[in-house]
Amino acid sequence: MNHQLFKLDYQDAESIAVEVFIQACGFQPENRNHMELLEEGLEVLKKIKREIRLSGLLSILEPGAFHRHSIFIKDQVFGCTAFDQIPTDNIIKIYAYLLTVGKFEFNTINLVEQYYMDLWIKAFLEAGRELLRKQITNSIKKTSPQSYVTYPFGPGFYGMNTDRLEDLFRILNGDQIGCAPDEREEIPKKCCGGFFFIVKDETKLPAVSCRNCIGHEEGCLFCGGKNQTPNRESCLKLLEKYQTPSHVVRHCLAVTDVAMRIAKALKEKGWTLDMDLLEGASLLHDIARLEENHGLKGSIIAEKHGFGQVANLIRCHMFYATDPYKRRINEQDILCLADRMVKEDQYVGIEKRMMAVLNKFKCDPLVINRIQLRLEENRILQKRIEEVIGTTIDELMK
Repeated sequence: MNHQLFKLDYQDAESIAVEVFIQACGFQPENRNHMELLEEGLEVLKKIKREIRLSGLLSILEPGAFHRHSIFIKDQVFGCTAFDQIPTDNIIKIYAYLLTVGKFEFNTINLVEQYYMDLWIKAFLEAGRELLRKQITNSIKKTSPQSYVTYPFGPGFYGMNTDRLEDLFRILNGDQIGCAPDEREEIPKKCCGGFFFIVKDETKLPAVSCRNCIGHEEGCLFCGGKNQTPNRESCLKLLEKYQTPSHVVRHCLAVTDVAMRIAKALKEKGWTLDMDLLEGASLLHDIARLEENHGLKGSIIAEKHGFGQVANLIRCHMFYATDPYKRRINEQDILCLADRMVKEDQYVGIEKRMMAVLNKFKCDPLVINRIQLRLEENRILQKRIEEVIGTTIDELMK
């Protein structure tokens, strides 16, 4: 295979990454608290930006590499449900790619900074993919002006298992960009990889809306995989599989009880909520609590098992900033409010729970400020819910 090393300009990537970061955090420009949190995130970016070096390699595959609805490279076969929708005669070329943000180290014990750093890594990888697609488009238009470069396929997209990233790195010699796995560790989180198809007709492709489908063993033909949510039994089995401690499991069950009571009361007043999604996310929100940045680690577990929507809720639950005045109260709001009302496995209410957290971090002004903002937002959110359901949450929990 013909490997081509490439580098991407940081300045071109930054504006894209900032947009991705804001979207991932759920920040709203009109929300004062959100803008303060965005400033915190941008401060973290200032600390790491000099170390971000977007680079990677491309390998051009001929159309014959795609047959039987799969990509064949050496002894490996890469397939996903979406490939069933790509006609073989529509393909001009395939570009396999690896991409990294570099091997920088950012050591901090501050959980907020760790959280933001992980989001920035994801944001710059997404920006890198977008820039790479533009670069390929500009190149291919010179020889095939009517062609179209697809959005990326590959591990984590359109239903392809994320574990296949390791195979792709081995085949494409990821050590050339400093990201090759070895027998002791998985692919570093600062890397990604996949495929771009160069096609004749862009209308004969899977829907872009399915791009973030991570697949599921019970997935649909072409769209349902990303909408899968685990039932209670599946969640309890996952908690057992990942050896979540019993006291954490009891906490998850208590948070689930609070969340479901609140949601049920809201539904009785005509509010629309996905009860299955809320239950699954509540049961699994602390599945990785013993790990650093456990919200992100827990979301990775949920993604790996095909529960994309649950993963989205888990990812944000530690540092979620709600807008208590927004029109619709959603599943994320209820999960985070319930989590902030439960101490270990007991419902204690938001005031008692958050006061305990404030005391824990009394020597860290940045964290104290963040907790106070969350407390202010959640007081308002609680009051709104209680006005809707016609009783207090304390009464609801009796």
